[in-house]
Amino acid sequence: MGRKRIVAAIAVAGVAALGASHALGASEAITTSATCCAYGKSSFTIDRGALATFDNEDPGTSPHDVTAFDNGAKNRPLFRTASITLGQTPVTGTEALGAGTYRFFCTVHPTEMQGQLVVNPSSSPTVAVSILSSKVGQVANSGKLKVKLRGLLAANNVSLTAKKGSKKLGSTKVATLAAGSAQTIKVPLSRAGKNALKNAGSAKIKVIASPPGDQTVTVARRLG
Repeated sequence: MGRKRIVAAIAVAGVAALGASHALGASEAITTSATCCAYGKSSFTIDRGALATFDNEDPGTSPHDVTAFDNGAKNRPLFRTASITLGQTPVTGTEALGAGTYRFFCTVHPTEMQGQLVVNPSSSPTVAVSILSSKVGQVANSGKLKVKLRGLLAANNVSLTAKKGSKKLGSTKVATLAAGSAQTIKVPLSRAGKNALKNAGSAKIKVIASPPGDQTVTVARRLG
C-alpha cells in the first residue's frame, strides 16, 4: 500500500473512531462521585429514546438515587431510580422524554446532589403518519379526516394539521404516544375547511405531524 493510501486509511479510521466515541458519549450513564455526596458532574447527556442508567460509584454505606424535579402523568416524576448503594440501576422514564434539559436530584441528599440531564434531538423522525380517509365527500360531510399516527419513539403533544395546498383545513393534538404504538385520529375540520372540500370532485390533502423538539413529518394523499 502506498504512503498516500496509508495516510488516508489512518485519517478515515481516526474520523470513524471519533464518530464512534461521540455516539457512545451521547448516551452516558449518570454517575456519582467516588465519595459522598455528589454526582460525577453537573450535566449528563443521552440520545432521544434512550433508557439512561445510574451508576452509584460511592463505596460508602449511604444510598443515592436520581429523581426528576418535574412531574409528568399522575403527578409522578418524569424519571426516577431506586435508591441504591454501590452498583447500577435504570433511570425509568428517560426513554419517553422529548429533546430538552431536565433537572434532577438525589432524594437522600436533596441539597447536596443536583444535576441536569440533556436529551439530544433525534436525527431521524420519531413519528409516522398516514391518511386513512379516501373519499373527499365523506370527509367534507363528516367534518373529520381520519389518519393513523405511529410512535417510532415515545412522543407527547404531537400536533396534527391537515391542509389543502396552503389552506389549513383543521388540526388537533395527541397528548401521549407510546413508542411502538399506533392511534387512529379523527382530525376535526373547521367550517372553512369543510367548505374548501364541499362539492370537490377530488382533493390532494396533506397532514403535518409536529412532535415538539423533533422532526416534522408530512404525508399527502389524493382523495377521490
